[in-house]
Order: sequence, then structure tokens, then C-alpha cells
Amino acid sequence: MLFEIEKRIVSYCKKHLMFSGGTALVALSGGGDSVALLHLLSKLSGELGIKIEAAHLNHSLRGKESERDELFCRSVCDKLGIHLSVAKLASGEIQNSKSSIETAARDTRMAFLKKTAEERHSERIATGHTFDDLAETVLQRILRGTGPSGLTGILPVREGQWVRPLLSTSRAELRDYLNAHGIEFCEDSSNTDTNFFRNRIRHELIPFIEDRFSPNITGVLGRLAEISVVQEDYLNNVTLDASEKCFIYVDDYKILLDKSKFMGYHSNVKQRIIRRCLTLLEGEGRDADMEEIYYILGLFDEDTAAADITSEIRFEIIKQYASFSINAQPYKPLPVNMPGETLIPAGGGTLHTSSAEHDEVWDGKMTVVAQKKDIEKYGPLTVGTVLPGDVITLPPKGFATGNKGKTWKAKDMKIRDIFSSFSIPKTLRNYMPIVRSGAVPIWIPGLLSSECLRYDAGNTPRNDLIRLTFSNGIQWH
Repeated sequence: MLFEIEKRIVSYCKKHLMFSGGTALVALSGGGDSVALLHLLSKLSGELGIKIEAAHLNHSLRGKESERDELFCRSVCDKLGIHLSVAKLASGEIQNSKSSIETAARDTRMAFLKKTAEERHSERIATGHTFDDLAETVLQRILRGTGPSGLTGILPVREGQWVRPLLSTSRAELRDYLNAHGIEFCEDSSNTDTNFFRNRIRHELIPFIEDRFSPNITGVLGRLAEISVVQEDYLNNVTLDASEKCFIYVDDYKILLDKSKFMGYHSNVKQRIIRRCLTLLEGEGRDADMEEIYYILGLFDEDTAAADITSEIRFEIIKQYASFSINAQPYKPLPVNMPGETLIPAGGGTLHTSSAEHDEVWDGKMTVVAQKKDIEKYGPLTVGTVLPGDVITLPPKGFATGNKGKTWKAKDMKIRDIFSSFSIPKTLRNYMPIVRSGAVPIWIPGLLSSECLRYDAGNTPRNDLIRLTFSNGIQWH
């Protein structure tokens, strides 16, 4: 027979489609919420059609108490017959992080859980967040200046992997459940340390509001989050559609937008597009505040602007383009596979090489044709980033080459000057692939090719031509 709390949790999990069979990895700290989650999901695993495993990360932050928690988690899982994955950080590792202890501990824990889930083939990672955590998160974000999207608090399902089965359950209900079943758990002394912002909200601010203003502030904030989730679902769809129309190119390292299309949307949609750009580059855990969003939005009013948004992310406006990018790291030139496929680092695209015909049509931007004798003359084909002083040989008018025309006179032009003439954001220029034959640049995939690739079809042996095609990268106009 299921207790009322157990029935509610099963209903909540099914309502939000949290599980679809397979293994669920429970994030087990040893505290009351996570221990309750482990016991509840263990009992309800048949009802939910899942197998349960657990994972515990010893942060080595609290000395003997951290060791106690690890031993306790091992004992609990042994008694329940549940596989437990454990990792232990070196003493001082969290404290030496550039981030706050709270942020560093959270990020390290999430990375550990994701890695463990992958190793154990777990489809879901279940965390013990409660209705109280939801309310505290909403209040915390309000105090930090969140926008409407931040009012959703903690979502029941995130990224299709993280699930929160206890969000409909209060912390007090879980303690009653544990006491009623004689289930022990560990008290984390750091949970009462009001030096941490989250703990001040839990132990000082919420009790003050309950006493002086709203006895049911937790319920009020919870309902606000539920309403916000419905509204956010609609607005997220609007934002997704708008983003796709504005985006010129997107990968894990950079995002290029059409500025004029972006400026045509309502300010609320523009704010959400900016938030989505930051999330795409830095992950779902990224929580941009409104001050940051307004700052970036203000830069869109300029013809030319640039700013470091974080230590890793740079934003730039140049005429019709707006870009967000992770600081590019140079890489050594890679040999181009001939024939075959060459993957360009940092989301730079893909090169395909194969034999070509005499009557091959090529645009000099996405496809070029090279002669084997020229490659033998100048050197093997490589692809890399622009180097200081790089020049490419171009016709005097336009930037296209082909196998037609016989009267033009070639000229050399610095590649960095070409980037400027095309209004390519400076932060993206180090991502631009340069194909060289030996030390000679012959092609900037997605942009233009060199005059030296032009050939006389009538005097070229049939087996002397190689086609190079560029895909999955930025195409400039």
C-alpha cells in the first residue's frame, strides 16, 4: 500500500514524464532530502518502471563530517542493495577555485553526476529538491534582479536528464516521512551557516516574511513559479522561432546574428534571445541577471561595439552583424585529408576533398578546384587560423574566382583587411579557417578563394583536378 506522499510523488513524476524506463541515478549527499528521495524512489521503482543507482561526491569541505557522510551513504546503499558511485575531491580543491565555494561545489557536483550517469548508462539524474527549495530559489532570484524567466525557479525536468521528483513535497513532509519510517540521515552543519546567501534566505528572510507579512510565503512563491512555467513555455516557443530567424550561424563556440532582424522584435523577445545566446554557449546552469541583459541590449544601438561579458564570452557589433563567442584558442595547421573529410577545430566546419571534372562549376566560396601540380609546387594542403601578415592573391574587382575570364590582373591583399571589408566581427576572425598549399593561402572557406586557383581547362590534364567543398561553417555575404 502506498502512503499519500508516495502517491503524490508517483503522480507528479508521471505528470511531468520524468522517467521512461532505464536507470535513474540519485544524487545522494546523506542529508534528509536526498536520503528520503533514495528510499522513496527505491520503493516506487516498480511503479515508475525504473532501476535505482546512487552517486555521492565527497567535497572534503568539512573534515571528519565529510568522511562521516561518505560512510553513511555507503551504509545506506548497502542496506538497500543499491549500487553507489563515490568520488572524493582533494582537500582544498573547492576553496582554491576562482568561484565562490557555493558555485564551485555545485558545478563540481553537477559535472561528477553527469560523468557518473554517462559511465553507468543512467538515463536520468534525480535530485532531492523540494517545494521549499523552489520557493527559496524564486526569492533568491528576485533579490538578485531576475527577469520573468527566473521566476520559474527549479524546473521538474531540465535538459531531458535532470529530474526533481520531490518538487511537489515540502521539507517538513519529508522529515515526517523519515521519522515515521525510522529512517536516519545526516545533518550537514553548513546548512545552518548564514554566511551563505541561500542559508540567510532560508533561516532569516523567509521566517521573517512568514511572521510579519505572509504566513504562507512558501506557497505563494511556489504558485508564482507554477504560473511562470506556463507563461515561459509559450514565450520560449516564441523566442525559439525568433532566434532561428535571427541566427546566421550557431555552434558550441560562437553565435552570429543578423542585427537588423533582431532589432525588429519586441524588447521582451530581444532580451530572451540574448539570454538564449548566453545559455547556448555556457550551458543551462547559466543564470544571466537583467542588468547584464540590459547592458548587452544597449550595445545593439551602436554601429560598432564590443565588450567582454564574462572572462570567456565576448560580444561584438559590426554593422549588420552581432556575435557572441568564446575566446578563440589558436590551433596548429591540420593536414587536409585527400581524398576524404577533414574536421576543422572549434566548430570551424568540415572540408571534403575528391577528384573534379574539367567542367566543374565552383563558386570560390563553398567549393573550389585545385590543381595537383600546384599543390606539388607550393606544398601539401593544410587548414589553420589566420597568421600575422597573411596575404591572399585576388582579382582587382570582386572576390570571386573561377575558370572563366582571361584578362584580369591579380593583386595581393592582407587577409585581416579582407575580414574588415566584410565586417566580420574581430572575435570571430580567429575562428575563420584558412586553407594553404604549403605556406600560400589559397582559400578562405565560406568567404573567397585565391586567384592562383584559376586554371586553363584546355591545358589541364583530366586527372590533375581536386574538388574541395566546405560545409557546416559560416558562409559570409
